[in-house]
Amino acid sequence: MSVRRTVTVSITPEQDALLRAFLASGRYRSISEVLRSALRLLERDEAATLAAIRSPAAHGEANRG
Repeated sequence: MSVRRTVTVSITPEQDALLRAFLASGRYRSISEVLRSALRLLERDEAATLAAIRSPAAHGEANRG
């Protein structure tokens, strides 16, 4: 089992409503599940962004020669 840590975050009323809507949909059982899912998506998005930045095409190297 992985080690877990409890954190406290401040969210806007709109973000709170979104969290509660996800819970009401039945897809998630807790706010923690929603946030873990959101963090996984953010991690994937960041990895894709970094990969795009590091690609040769991003540096104009693909058109050389």
